[in-house]
Amino acid sequence: MKILQIIDIPWNSGITNYALELSVGLSRKGHRIFFAGVKDGLPVKLAKENGFETTEICSRKNPFIFGTILRLVKFIQLYKIDIVNAHTGKGHLLAYLALLFSNKKFAIIRTKADAMFPKKSFLYKKTKKIIAASEFIRKRYLKIGIEPEKVVTIYQGIDTSNYKLQITNYKLQTVGIVGRLDPVKGHRYFLEAAEIVLKKFPNAKFLIAGKEENIKYKELEQLAEKLGIQKSVEFFGYVENVYDFMSKCTLGIIASTCSEAVSRVLLEWMVCGKPVVATLVGCIPEIVDNEFLVLPEDAKALAEKILWFLENTEKILAVGLKNRRIIEQKLGMKDFVNNTERVYRKSLCNQ
Repeated sequence: MKILQIIDIPWNSGITNYALELSVGLSRKGHRIFFAGVKDGLPVKLAKENGFETTEICSRKNPFIFGTILRLVKFIQLYKIDIVNAHTGKGHLLAYLALLFSNKKFAIIRTKADAMFPKKSFLYKKTKKIIAASEFIRKRYLKIGIEPEKVVTIYQGIDTSNYKLQITNYKLQTVGIVGRLDPVKGHRYFLEAAEIVLKKFPNAKFLIAGKEENIKYKELEQLAEKLGIQKSVEFFGYVENVYDFMSKCTLGIIASTCSEAVSRVLLEWMVCGKPVVATLVGCIPEIVDNEFLVLPEDAKALAEKILWFLENTEKILAVGLKNRRIIEQKLGMKDFVNNTERVYRKSLCNQ
């Protein structure tokens, strides 16, 4: 198949990661992959680095899309594209308009792998399938009246060959959280839970990594000092290699207060063979056992789960190995690519 991925955002994101990893997997199976993206944007740059041909589209802030539509139509007709997979709302509109003007018919697929709530739209009438990256997202589509048979859940996979299993030294008593610094990620509750844990395990360490966004590291440092735990908390800043950071941790924490419609970091903790304590939000309950989940914004409950692992150290390795097996058996790249390929083929058959 000849597959065109449309991403109109210029920066790196979970959506970009999703589309690129999927495309690499499909390319390895012999499919020809193309990308449509904003000129000089990171998705286009990464697509070129992977050997994919690209075409330019206007940015989402540009209301004048007629030129983009003409370019898309010419590109689709030139390369005889079979599938156009839109990863954003603007990309979905561009795909729809290109279909109206193109004499080469193709199947439109809308992939949804972000936390924005979907809206009712005429675009779905011409859309063969909607791929939801979690059941949490799929249910949102059903709530706006999309037919159940039109929406399929396909979890993003993770390439296990890039992540060697880490045998955790449970004696380290290190608890880590990684993700952008934003109130929604629950760093405040992570630190408040740390205060509780340290009363029983004073040698425990709490590690924080991630890019500053709506919270600065200075604010977290001040909170740690206010709680009297500053000597037990280490701040790593933005880390290029998440795997290296996770290797320092006995236990991974996801303390998000909402969001997590797709949780890449959860898969990364699991593929490293780490146990995870997480909040009951987004797609997380679809993947993590209930016994390791807590309600959001509940530092006491979070601390109790952390304490359980530190008090039952034999469970750390057992749960970590179980998490790795879940990735290998259900959430690897093979299933991700094969399931998406199956949706593409069915969409072509139903044209």
